[in-house]
Amino acid sequence: MATETERLLGENPHLHAWWFLARAYHSVALVLNRFFDERGITGAQYGVLRCVADAGDEGLMLSDLSKRLMVTCGNITGVVDRLEQAGYLRRERSPEDRRVIRARLTPEGHALFQQIRPDYHERVRRLMEGLAPEEQQALGDSCERLHRFVEELPVLDALIEGPAAA
Repeated sequence: MATETERLLGENPHLHAWWFLARAYHSVALVLNRFFDERGITGAQYGVLRCVADAGDEGLMLSDLSKRLMVTCGNITGVVDRLEQAGYLRRERSPEDRRVIRARLTPEGHALFQQIRPDYHERVRRLMEGLAPEEQQALGDSCERLHRFVEELPVLDALIEGPAAA
């Protein structure tokens, strides 16, 4: 006999999609969190290193960093603090506008990122081996469409706050 959850998942494609998207994310995140723990950083710190490395020598404004990582500036501050204390990143005020703060990798931060990146890519590749390449592409495309749809919802705030806000 099917449980209530199994019945709901079978009858509601939207719940089925969300249930397994969340379960897959948590399974992958568990493996990647262990990967980062073994290297002495967090997934959030790796995300910051990646974004700042992508920005190149000019660095990245902290506000842009928070947008790229889809977190608040307050969340970024702690992660950047820890990377700066470890010597992997430095903050610099713009000489033109002292309100603007850019994050730049130090040589040690650049070396750490370059060292971790190939192993990270290999770990993700291995985690995705259960799907054929065309399934991986389709999954990525579907998740990208879902992300863009949710980001563009005009009533996103009302959905986040619940029925009382609508």
